[in-house]
Amino acid sequence: MYGLNLSRGRATVAPHRTIPGVAITRIPEFVVEFFLLGRTRREAIERYTQDGGIVTDVWLAFAKDLEAPRKVLVAPTKGTSAVDLGYALHTSITANRRNPVPSPAHHKGSLRRKPARGKPARGKPGVSPLENFVAVTIYFDELLRVVLPMTNWWHEKSLSAVHRKAVRSGPKLEDMLERAIRSKLGREEKEVELRQSLVDSADVYPDRRVIQAASLAALIGVFLSAQEDLKFLTHLQGVDPRTSEGEDKFVAWVNAQAETIARAAKSELAKPFLPALLQLPANMRGSRRPSPTGTQEPEPPVLVQRVFLDRDATLADTSAISTIKADAAYRVFDISCRDVTWAVIDSGVSAAHPAFEDHDVKDSNGQPIVPSTATRIKATYDFTHIERIRNFDLIADPETSHARSAAINAVVVELERLPGRTIPQNFRATATENLKSIARQLEQRVPPDWGLIEPLIRWVDNDNGVHLVSDHGTHVAGILAGDWRSQKLGPNGQRDVLLQGVCRDLNLYDLRVIHPKNRKSTEFAILAALEFVQFVNARSAGEGPVIHGVNISLSIPHDVRNYGCGSTPICVACDRVVNSGVVVVAAAGNRGWNEQEIGFGNFEFCSITDPGNAREVITVGSTHRLKPHAFGVSYFSSRGPTGDGRIKPDIVAPGEQIRGPIRGGADDELDGTSMAAPFVSGAAAMLIARHRELIGNPKRVKQILCDSATDLGRERYFQGHGLLDVLRALQSV
Repeated sequence: MYGLNLSRGRATVAPHRTIPGVAITRIPEFVVEFFLLGRTRREAIERYTQDGGIVTDVWLAFAKDLEAPRKVLVAPTKGTSAVDLGYALHTSITANRRNPVPSPAHHKGSLRRKPARGKPARGKPGVSPLENFVAVTIYFDELLRVVLPMTNWWHEKSLSAVHRKAVRSGPKLEDMLERAIRSKLGREEKEVELRQSLVDSADVYPDRRVIQAASLAALIGVFLSAQEDLKFLTHLQGVDPRTSEGEDKFVAWVNAQAETIARAAKSELAKPFLPALLQLPANMRGSRRPSPTGTQEPEPPVLVQRVFLDRDATLADTSAISTIKADAAYRVFDISCRDVTWAVIDSGVSAAHPAFEDHDVKDSNGQPIVPSTATRIKATYDFTHIERIRNFDLIADPETSHARSAAINAVVVELERLPGRTIPQNFRATATENLKSIARQLEQRVPPDWGLIEPLIRWVDNDNGVHLVSDHGTHVAGILAGDWRSQKLGPNGQRDVLLQGVCRDLNLYDLRVIHPKNRKSTEFAILAALEFVQFVNARSAGEGPVIHGVNISLSIPHDVRNYGCGSTPICVACDRVVNSGVVVVAAAGNRGWNEQEIGFGNFEFCSITDPGNAREVITVGSTHRLKPHAFGVSYFSSRGPTGDGRIKPDIVAPGEQIRGPIRGGADDELDGTSMAAPFVSGAAAMLIARHRELIGNPKRVKQILCDSATDLGRERYFQGHGLLDVLRALQSV
C-alpha cells in the first residue's frame, strides 16, 4: 500500500512498508479528507465540515496503519452514563474477539497475523470510563461493526433500515445506498435523479436519509478496498492533489474505482448486526423501529454521541515577579495564600526541593525549624495508569476465578513498580481489595468510586525528583509557589531568599499526567485529573473547596477540521471544572512561529492549543520577562483568534528565560507559555486570598484579571487584554 509522505508541505504517496508477517495498509491523508469533505468529483459543492459521529483524526489514525489498534475517547449520548456506554463497548468487543466474525478474503500477497492457539489474538479492549468519556482501544473493523452502529449518526441516517432482509424496503435501500455512493463518486445517475427516485418509492421514502450517508460510506469503501487489494492505491503514487494536474488524476482515479468502492461499502453496512450488540441489557437496547410489514426488528442501542482520538499532550515548552507587580502587591496588601490551594497538572513536582519548604513550621519553643522537612505540596497523585485501574478488563473473567485475581494482581504489581514510588505499608492488601470493589461496581454498571481509586494513585516519594520524567512540572510549580531560602539564619535572624515565586506560601496538589516511558500524556489522563479535582472538592461538602485553582501548562494541538473549537473533550472538561467553581489557567501554546515552512518560517495565526481554546479558562500567552512594552509578545507564543473567532489568549505574562527550581535541588531558566501560565495562576490565588468572596467564582476572577491588564499596544489576538498587573487587579476590587 502507500502512505502519505509530507515533505515541505507536498502531499505525495510513498510506498508501503512491511514488517515480517504483516502487510501494513496505508491510505494517503488527502484521500481521507477529500472523501469526508465531498471533493471526489469536479461539479460537487465542497464541504468544510463533516459529520458521522467519528472525527476526522480517528480516520486519519487508522489510515496510517489499518491493521493497528487505536486508542479513542467515546462520548455518550445525552441521558447515557459513561459507565453504561463502557459496559456496552466492553461486552460487545470482548464477545466479538472471542468469537470473531470471519474477515473477508484478502489479497493473496497480504500476510495476516494468525491467532495464537486457544487465545484471542487481540486480547482485552481496555475499556475505561470517566464521568463523561470512555477510553477504549479498538481495531478498524470494531470501529465499523461495534461503535458505528451505536452512534447518533447511524440512527439519524436510518442505516438500520438496510438490515430489513424480510421485507422489500431493506434490499431496495441497499441498492439506493450503492447508487448514491456511485453518484457521489461521479458515476451513473445525478443526485437529483436519485433523490426523485426515492421520493417516488413509497416503501423506502421514510428512510431516504440513508443516501445522506453516502460520503462517509464511500470512505469506508475505500478503507475496505485498500485492505482487499494491495494495488488499489497504486495510481495515486506521486499525486499532489493541490495542483490542477494532481486533482485531475485523483478525480479520474475516484471515478475509475467508484464501482469497487460502492460495492465494498454496501456489503459492509448491510451486514447483520453483531449478536452482542443486540444482547445488551434491556434498559440499553435501542428503539425497535416498525417495518412496513408491521413487524419490529431489534437495533443496536443509540449510546455514542461522538468518537475522538485520544490525543497526546506534550509539555508546552525571578525577576519577572516585578514585571507583573506581584512584589508591590505583597508590600501594599500583605497577602498570605496559606489558606489557598492550587493543583498543578503536569509532569510532577519534586516535593523535596527546598523551594517548596513550609517555612511557617515551628518547634515547641515557637522558633522556626531550619531547614523544615514539611512541604507545601499537600498531596501527589499519579494518573498515568488511571486507565488500568478503572477498566472493564477487570471483569473479563468471573469474580471467583483465578483469571480475575491474576488480572487484579497484575495492576497492583504495575502500580508498585512505578519508578521512584515509595510503597506505603499494606498497600498491596488495600489495592487488591479496592480493585475487587471497583470490579464489582463495573459489573453493576456503577461509576468507579474515586474514594477507592485515591489510595491507589496517591504518591509518596523522597528522591528529590530523580525519577520524574522532566523538570517541567517542578519549574512551573516554582514560578507559581516557590520560596527557596538559604539554609542558615542571617545576622538579622532571617534566611536569605534565593528564589521566589508569585505566591510564596501557597499550598499545592501535584497531579502527574506525563507517562514515564514516552514523556507524553494522554488526553484521558488529563480528563481524569480534572474529574479528580471535582471529586476532592465535592468530598469537602459545606467546608468550601479544597482546591481553588488548576494550572495546566500542557499543549494539545487543535486541528480545526477535526473538532469544533472549544468543544474537544479536554476543553469541555475544563469548562465543566470552571463551572464547578474552580479557576483554570492554561498555556496558550508555543506554536506562534512555524519553523517548518520553506525559507525562514512564518508567524502562525489561529495557533492556540487545547485546553487554551476552552471558553472559560484563562488562556495565557508569553511576553518578555523584563521589557514587555519594548519587546511585546514572544515570537513563539500562540496567537488567536480561536478557530470559531473568539479572542485568545486572554492575557499575557512573562515567559522568556524564567528562572525556577528543577529536579535535584537546582534551578534553571526555561522559556514558553508554560512559564507564563503560573504567573496568572499566582495572581488568581492572590485575588482569592485577599477577597475570600471570590472563592467559587472563577469567572469573576478571570474578568478582574483581564479588565485590569496593561495594554502593550499590540494586536488583541497577540496580547489578549494585555500584560498581567497583579497590583491593579487587587486595587480594582
